[in-house]
Amino acid sequence: MGLFVRHNRAISQAQADEKVIITLSNDLAQASTQRDEFRKISLLLETNLTLTSQELSGISNNLIKTSADLEKAKADAKAAAEAFQAEMQKRDAKIAELEHENSTLEKQSDDLKGAITGLEKAIVDTEKKLAASEGDREFLLKELKRLQAEKAELERQFNDLAVLRQQVSRLKEELSIARRIDWIKRGIFGFSETKGGALLLPQNAKLTAKDPGATTSTNFGLQAELRSDGSATVTTPKAPGAPVVVPPAQPAKAPEPAKPANPK
Repeated sequence: MGLFVRHNRAISQAQADEKVIITLSNDLAQASTQRDEFRKISLLLETNLTLTSQELSGISNNLIKTSADLEKAKADAKAAAEAFQAEMQKRDAKIAELEHENSTLEKQSDDLKGAITGLEKAIVDTEKKLAASEGDREFLLKELKRLQAEKAELERQFNDLAVLRQQVSRLKEELSIARRIDWIKRGIFGFSETKGGALLLPQNAKLTAKDPGATTSTNFGLQAELRSDGSATVTTPKAPGAPVVVPPAQPAKAPEPAKPANPK
């Protein structure tokens, strides 16, 4: 009986030992697989580190060159800003002149309004007298026609002044728009200077071009055309080698102001 019990225990122990051996064997195989994966990852990281070091070296060289370009750009921007300021002073003087002319036309327009109002009252009074047959009817009819003709002439002059004021306002607006376009073209809108990051963008584009798989999203190089009527055209940058040619804007021809006729 005791021998049977010992035999069963030995069998149970052997089975347990076999399970432990199988478990350890599986763990060893899994550890070997993980070790191989870690080796692959380590090799990949070393390769990436080498590439990154090369890219950093290229960026460092570009930064040195860009620093020199930035100093030159600052000097050019300062000279452009001074020339731009002189041009803006001329345009501001022209705008002030147009504003004064507009104020004068507005006063003339108010005077014509008052004269037209007086004529309308005189016409109404004359029509009432005709209706009541007061005085010389023939004289009243002639006076009524004269007043109506004078009113029509004043209204024409008033309309001419309104058109002239619109032309002056349009000229002033076109000068203001031309000034903003100059700011944009010169890159000194608000007299701000080009930052170093903007100068680095073309260099970064060259680095990106070396890796066709890399994709970037940027609006650098975007071209916009603002017209005097308020409309605008925006052109996205094209691939290198296909530059976008923007025709120069034709300057608007200043309309000749109409001379108002003197009221009778």
